[in-house]
Amino acid sequence: MRLVPIALYFYTDFNLTKTMAANSARTTHGARACVEASQLFGAMLHLALNGASKLDVLLQHGCKSLNSERLQEIANGDYFNKLENEIKGSGYVVDSLEAALWCFYMSNNFENAVLKAVNLGDDADTTAAICGQLAGAFYGESAIPKRWLNTVYQYEMIAGLAEKLMRFKA
Repeated sequence: MRLVPIALYFYTDFNLTKTMAANSARTTHGARACVEASQLFGAMLHLALNGASKLDVLLQHGCKSLNSERLQEIANGDYFNKLENEIKGSGYVVDSLEAALWCFYMSNNFENAVLKAVNLGDDADTTAAICGQLAGAFYGESAIPKRWLNTVYQYEMIAGLAEKLMRFKA
């Protein structure tokens, strides 16, 4: 739920983004599913930041041999046809990733994606944080409602840090 700085910092290098996303997860969530989910999500963030289509972001991430069967199903887009009552953002990394990706897939703008994630309930803050990162990378900062940005504590500082991260050349 905190990978976007990695994707911003390494956005010019797809493989390095995936590697560093996985390494970042290991510091607090070293289980194989967590590391692989982070690598998958890092790849998706990279593609979104670099202008890929929504389907390419969700399916062309280069993660085609994951150890977790369920995570591989997510990587293959099996959630595309799931109904809302089949999606659970439980806080477990695989559930949260699937829920966030489903919300992103089922919406057509930043606000709708994040609201859909929050309204799923369960571990809504985690689901919304994951979904918001991907929706933000895909739709861009200008798609985030100004009324939301105006309530973010130290927004200008955070935006400045994001710009610095993207200027770095890995």
